[in-house]
Amino acid sequence: MKKIAANILIALLMISSFGSAQPPASKSVTIKITIRESDSKQITPAMVCITNIQDSMVRLPPFAEISYKTSETKSFYSGIDFKKDKAWVGPVRKMNGAGNNEDRSYVYGLYPSLPYWTDPVMYQTSGDFSISLTPGKWRISIEHGNEYVPISETFDVVASSASMSKNFVLKRWINLPALGWYSGDVHVHHPTTKSQFKDFLLEYAKAEDVHLVNVLEMGHHLGTDFKQEGFGEKFRTCKGNICLVSGQEDPRSQYGHIIGLNIKQMVRDTSTYDYYDLVFKQLHLQKGAIVGYAHFAWNGCDLPKGFPWYVTTQQIDFVELLQFTKLNTLDYYDYLNLGFHITAAAGSDVPWGSTLGEVRTYVYTGKDFSADNWFSGLKAGHTFVSNGPSLLLSADGKLPGTEIIKQKGSKIELKVKANSNAAIGKITRVAIYNNDGMIGEKMNLVGSDVVDLSIDHSLQKSEWIAAVVYCDNGAVAHTTPVYVIVDGKPTWDVKKGPEIINTQLNGIKKIEQEENEKVNPDQGILERLHNARQFYNNLLSEMNRR
Repeated sequence: MKKIAANILIALLMISSFGSAQPPASKSVTIKITIRESDSKQITPAMVCITNIQDSMVRLPPFAEISYKTSETKSFYSGIDFKKDKAWVGPVRKMNGAGNNEDRSYVYGLYPSLPYWTDPVMYQTSGDFSISLTPGKWRISIEHGNEYVPISETFDVVASSASMSKNFVLKRWINLPALGWYSGDVHVHHPTTKSQFKDFLLEYAKAEDVHLVNVLEMGHHLGTDFKQEGFGEKFRTCKGNICLVSGQEDPRSQYGHIIGLNIKQMVRDTSTYDYYDLVFKQLHLQKGAIVGYAHFAWNGCDLPKGFPWYVTTQQIDFVELLQFTKLNTLDYYDYLNLGFHITAAAGSDVPWGSTLGEVRTYVYTGKDFSADNWFSGLKAGHTFVSNGPSLLLSADGKLPGTEIIKQKGSKIELKVKANSNAAIGKITRVAIYNNDGMIGEKMNLVGSDVVDLSIDHSLQKSEWIAAVVYCDNGAVAHTTPVYVIVDGKPTWDVKKGPEIINTQLNGIKKIEQEENEKVNPDQGILERLHNARQFYNNLLSEMNRR
């Protein structure tokens, strides 16, 4: 009786200490996971999420630690060390749910960061790793960029096994490099001052199948973050057909955020920080440098305030047309209708973006990839942006970004080919737009993975022509336009232009009023606003003469 009483006392003590008597833990089974790329048959890094079906909790290799919290932006500020170890796992990136800018951007809202990825997180793995899982039902999801079919598979772990092997093959649904198109991300933040930092970025790019990663040192009035080891060819890091190239996101003020790519040195002067045209000029003096406006996709960071003003310098090469699942064709078409030639680009803005290359800029380089060829193609506007499908546009056989000389009454042959995969997004619609609106459309009523649209388009005036494809899950792609010059005239829109100009002038007027209300108005700002107003007035006068 004394022995029984003692056992009861021990049990009661356990209950009071832990809340309930705990059953013995189930014996774990070691799951050996191998991920290979279908063409090369080689083991490849990939993005993964392993989830217990019963409790819906995400587990991390190698010990199945529960992932209660996703990585935060501050970990990217300090830098992430890569360890060449099968047990190494990258940051746990939040892919779904409302963001607060500490984990992922609030701009996503409740949309998934990648339209085709429904798991709550993803993390980088070596492609050859082990994880200890208890018996039960599990799900593994694997992603390797837009050009591979993502994998989602449920499997059982049985107690009778000491270990199990799971082999996965990532299959291409399209090979864009074979067609001369190479992916890039124009907007990534991470320091490159240590070899382990660069190794992390290279392996991350390999896991996401991104070929050109633009790593931006980020400035503000007080200094810069995400320090780069250096700029220019000497500091490029290339491994196979993946390159890291340092650039800048600076200046960053109430007038928007500027991106400088393929630069030889950072351009920065806090004494004239808001005079962006000075930065544009100094960047363009560096051979091969390219200037862009960040966050155009969602009109973020006070973009409407500065862009109408600084676009008139005609020194902006590209805008981030796609970011955080947002595609801003409304404003893009307005500026095209004012005659500006602006390349479409896309940048993830990691670490505010969830993962590298979640939106990407595809650039035509031809079959010989190099960083120089990629930047040359970007500068020429030979691009389309995407977070899933592919989209190829040709006009008389010419690439996006090309100026094509024609005569009034002639025709131009437009060809669009949109490709996707059911696991990436089912194509619903392909369309071609110009100054006047939609000039061609094809609905995908049969659910095909490939949709072709061809038009012999009659030309009555100069115009821009671009293509777009939409998928059922929100995945999208959009091209840079071709610019058709008819009888030597500009590509602006005489009918729509005056109203668009009026909108720009109202924006300039508002900034001018704010500046004049200050005790000491910045005369440099006022002078630049005056120059922008003069630009639009001259443009309006020219349109009225047509």
